[in-house]
Amino acid sequence: MAEKVDFNGVHFLIVDGNALSADLARDLLLTMGAVTVFVAHSFDEGIEVLGSDSVDVLLTELHLPPRSGLELIRMVRDGKTRAHKQMPILVMSAMSAKEHVFEARDAGVTEFIAKPYGVEGFYRRMVGIVARPRAFVDSNEYFGPDRRRRQVPYNGPDRRD
Repeated sequence: MAEKVDFNGVHFLIVDGNALSADLARDLLLTMGAVTVFVAHSFDEGIEVLGSDSVDVLLTELHLPPRSGLELIRMVRDGKTRAHKQMPILVMSAMSAKEHVFEARDAGVTEFIAKPYGVEGFYRRMVGIVARPRAFVDSNEYFGPDRRRRQVPYNGPDRRD
């Protein structure tokens, strides 16, 4: 596995309508050393927890009938919840076609993991979110983590200053 990270002081919120999937994510987080893991089974429950408790990391499913996990992500990024706008957000979804991943990325998600996922992949994403937070971009059309994974030097004619 990847590097060792202390998840003891990190407060997690899982929003997933599938109880088995939510329980799996909760159990993995507890096994990794997390102590505070809130679970919500609907969009509205998730909003309620975001408004009343201290949450450091949000894990959500894209499919949250009758609303969408994308809407939840956008509400956090737009500051329409009491949660911190720069909160790390992991999408855990079986809707992993390219267009769904791009929609999540463009909504401001920090990481995406396709269901069914393995323990090692889940752990690596959690380590990346907690131990190596990405810089945030705030522009007219996007607020969220920098979508570039690596910095490549570019000195061509279209280089931005």
